Amino acid sequence: MSDNEKTPGVKLPSARDISRTDFTPHGINKGKGSLKRPANKAELRKKRIRQTGVTVLVLAIIAGVAGGAYLLTRPSEEFAISGAFNKEPKITFPEVEPYAAARTEQLIKGDGAKLQSGDTAYVNFETYQWTGAGEFEEKSSSYAENSPTALPVDSQGGSGFKQLDEAMKGATIGSRYLVTMPVKDLGETAEQTGLAKDDNVIFVVDVITKQYPVTGEMAKQDDDKLPEVTAPAKEGEAPGIKLPDGDAPKELTVKTLIEGTGPVVEKGQKLAAHYKGVIWGSGKEFDSSYANGEPTTFEIGTGAVITGWDKSLVGVKAGSRVMVVIPPADGYGEKGNEGAGIKGDDTLVFVVDVLTSY
Repeated sequence: MSDNEKTPGVKLPSARDISRTDFTPHGINKGKGSLKRPANKAELRKKRIRQTGVTVLVLAIIAGVAGGAYLLTRPSEEFAISGAFNKEPKITFPEVEPYAAARTEQLIKGDGAKLQSGDTAYVNFETYQWTGAGEFEEKSSSYAENSPTALPVDSQGGSGFKQLDEAMKGATIGSRYLVTMPVKDLGETAEQTGLAKDDNVIFVVDVITKQYPVTGEMAKQDDDKLPEVTAPAKEGEAPGIKLPDGDAPKELTVKTLIEGTGPVVEKGQKLAAHYKGVIWGSGKEFDSSYANGEPTTFEIGTGAVITGWDKSLVGVKAGSRVMVVIPPADGYGEKGNEGAGIKGDDTLVFVVDVLTSY
């Protein structure tokens, strides 16, 4: 209880009051002066006993008040982190020196799929440099633009941060972690960070989804008027596309070759995919994420990509392979795309491997 929270009518004594013989706790006889002196020694002895008891009580009250004030005002020794999952967290740093040993704490336990060795997780995160009691600096954040990082799980290299990699093993989608690492634990990379040896690197990490591998046999392709897609020769290579003779379809044509087991892609989400695109007739490859060595991420269903993709990829399950034949009206229109060598009357053929969405 603080001084501003005293119960009305209750007077807590000062040190000077305790030594006064006329002090009466709890406002007894307030305004009536001191108590009368006892008439004899027996009464005096009883009074002294009572006064001693009162003094002990008063000291106990003071100690209790002081102890409560200390509990309320002592420096925090732990992090305080709030905010909804996959939203930018609010973080309060401890008013103590950075930790001497690494720590990992699960702040939110997700109920999604469990990450397995070989998976690629997609995480939003913030990183901080923690330099001392309450002193810190934000270094990076992916929340503002919702641009998660792909993080290999239990693979050589991983994120490069041992404690963070350990947290991802067995994590479930929907989980949030706080990871604190002394700079000394970074090994050879410590000097590259530019941080002092006693600093901590802090991560707040939300595991939002994972990649769903495109595996399994492709569906039977028995329409000789449509392109035939062949499996890649080895993992990481683009599938082949064999074009038929004859004219291209006039309408948007979509065929699911492998149906995935992941979540359904929703309008307005970001989509991560590998793809390959060729021009009907010439077979010219004009674009391929496989050639670039990494998946492409884009917003789907909102006009951020060509209409044919918006129409064909919303509603597809992650882990699916889809062939899409796109007429000019759903592609680049009458103007085409000169930079990619696409004319205004070209029909496009894509094979798209949908890896994940969020």
